Formats: sequence, C-alpha cells, structure tokens
Amino acid sequence: MTQKNGKFHTSHSRHRFTRKPNLDDVKAAGHDMLRLVNRRILLNILSDRQPISRAEIAKISGLNKATISTITSELLKDFCIVEDGSGRTTPIGGKPPTPLRLNAKRFGLFGVDIRADESILALGDFNNRIVARMSFETGSNASSFLNKIGKEIRKLRGKHHSFIEFAGIGVSLPGLVDNHTGKFLLSVVLPWRDVPVVQLLEKATGLPVTIDNSARCSALAEIWHGKAQYAHVRNLLYVSVSTGLACGVVIDGGLYRGGNNTAGQFGHIPINVNGPDCRCGQRGCWDLYASDKATLKRYSEMRGTGGKRISTMRKLVELVDSGDTAATDAIRETARYLGIGITGLINGLDPEVVVIGGEITKAWGVIEPIIVEETKRNLLAPRSHGIAIRPSAFEVRPSLKGALTLVQNSLLSVPHMG
Repeated sequence: MTQKNGKFHTSHSRHRFTRKPNLDDVKAAGHDMLRLVNRRILLNILSDRQPISRAEIAKISGLNKATISTITSELLKDFCIVEDGSGRTTPIGGKPPTPLRLNAKRFGLFGVDIRADESILALGDFNNRIVARMSFETGSNASSFLNKIGKEIRKLRGKHHSFIEFAGIGVSLPGLVDNHTGKFLLSVVLPWRDVPVVQLLEKATGLPVTIDNSARCSALAEIWHGKAQYAHVRNLLYVSVSTGLACGVVIDGGLYRGGNNTAGQFGHIPINVNGPDCRCGQRGCWDLYASDKATLKRYSEMRGTGGKRISTMRKLVELVDSGDTAATDAIRETARYLGIGITGLINGLDPEVVVIGGEITKAWGVIEPIIVEETKRNLLAPRSHGIAIRPSAFEVRPSLKGALTLVQNSLLSVPHMG
C-alpha cells in the first residue's frame, strides 16, 4: 500500500482470481444476479460520494449511461434514492446535472451494543446516522433482558413513522458468537452462555437480526465508516483493547470469521509460555499483558501504597495527562506489549492498516511511538514498515456503529456467488 494525497491506495491494481468457488453454495450469475450486483454497486457509490450525478456514477462504475439510467429509475421508484435539486451549470452552459443521494428515510436500522455493564440501543437511518439512542444496565438474565430490548425497539418503531421500512437489527456482543445458529456462546465478562439471541429478538420484534462480536463489529465500522483516507483499504486489522483483548480482521473488504465463527481471539495467543495462568486455561497470553485489566494491575503494583487507587482506564489516562509517573510507566509498558502482539499479527496477516480501539488510545501521544518502534524492530517484510497504525476513527463505541453497519451491510454489500 502507498500513500498519496493523504490517502492510502493498494499497490496493485490487477485482479487476481485465486478464490476457489464453494460448489455447495454457488449461485450462477444470471440476469437477475447481475442486475442486483450493479444495483448494489450504484448504492455503494451513492453512499460514499453523495451527492453525485448520473454521469459521475457512470465514470466511476464503468457502466454505460443506459444501464445507469435504468437502475437509477428503479431506485427512485423504490424510494431508495432521491434527486437533490439541481447541480452546477456545465462549463459549456448546458443543463446542469441533477445530483442523487440516498434516501435517508428509506430504511431504519437498529443497533444494539451489549457490554457487561451497560448496553446501548440505537436507531440509525439509511446513511447510518444515529437518530435515537438509549442505554440500559445489562441484565444477567439474557432472555428477560433481550425481551426488554425488543419492547424498546417496538416503541421506537411506533415513534419514528417517517421511515418507510425498518431493515433489521444488528447486535454486537462481548464474546464468542455463532453467526450460523444466531447464538451467543460464551464470554469471560458476561454471564450468558448458549443464548439464542437471534431467535429471541426476532420473536420479540418481528425483524431480521444479525449478530457478531464487538471486535468484528468495530472492524466493520472502520472499513465502512472510518476515516476518508482508508476509503481504498481492503485489508484491515482492528485491535480492541478493553477488559480483554480481541481482534477483528477484514480481508478483501469482508469480515473474516473463520471456519467456526471464532476468528479474532488473538488475545489468547501466548507470548510468554512461562507467564501467569490465564482464565482461558493457557499461560502467558497476550491478554494478560496488554488489556485494560493488565494495565490497571500494573499501575497498582507500580504506585505502591502512596499512589492514587483507581479502577478504570479513563481515570488512568487522566493521571497520565496530569504527569503521574507510575500511570505513564504502566501505559508505556502496555504499549510495548501491544507492539509485540501487533508485530506478530502483521507478520501473519499483512494488513494495510492496523486500527487500535479502546480508552488507552486517549493516551495516543504516549503509546503510538512505542508501538511503532516495537513493530519496526521486529517486522519480517521490509514493505511492512509502511503499514499505518492508527487509533479508531470513533471516539465512543465503535462497536455500536458496527452493530448498525451489520444491517446496512446487508443492504449495500455485493451478493455472495459461491
């Protein structure tokens, strides 16, 4: 990947057809499928570049003007897009083009971000802009809590009549999920196990439900709605630093979930086989050295009996800002361990961008040089030294944005064909 005009571009432009089709789930690209693919391409261009004229869409997509005219007419008829007044007059004085944009009220998207202590329910529009949001204390009884969320979703549907249709619900969860069965399997921070989240919420709301874990939702939010300079990035690694460590991996523009839907649990890769016991049953896991829990424990040991007792990363970062030596040293040590783990992941995955999320990024000026130096010292491929390492584009709850994006993704992504 190279950087030009502040934006990142992939270093190769040739298509490489190396993907083996799944013959158990292959779909022939007939007329209807090609039509749907072209329709989704146009919706994506509109979402990314709106307002935009038909001529500009044709130039970007490579589709001819007749095809563009046909598809935009269908989208206007379906109320998916709207004409946005008149554009600027052309240099030769011709009729100005009519810009198009997504109809924000065509679809309402619900997102639920569940965490161990507090959960947030949000309603977004077709552009993924949040129009309503509320928070709840997360209940220990999964069934009753999800029924409560379902009741609040029904209330929001009743209040927001301006939406033509509600497309579905995306749910971000702090642990292992099975996307195929719609179950939340387990978590070290939330006392839920084998919960049929999709079944319960669909029954409570009558809407389709999609679930994923918080790290993958955050990665999805970054690739769809992150900084403009990542617009051309297709391969991204998201490192979520919170009570534990988890990662979301985007490969060729799509989330990588693995064969059993558990991909991304890199926090439980041992970096010290003689280290302390981990709650997962192994020893010396990365989680034990670079998570918020590890950082707070490190600070507690460094401050001794005279320092200030704190229990959150937000407070620790405030101490760093105030010049507290023990707090600064604790976070610097965590940054070193983050660099060690990220180096291994870059060597193995070769992402174009690494994004780090969590409260620790509020101390970016302290941790960024250490992480970068650690990776530069240990990366294998010389080209990997140009990989960007950045804080999340979202200051608060990227996983909530990702939950909404799970629904938006179902409306905009190009269909799977095998």
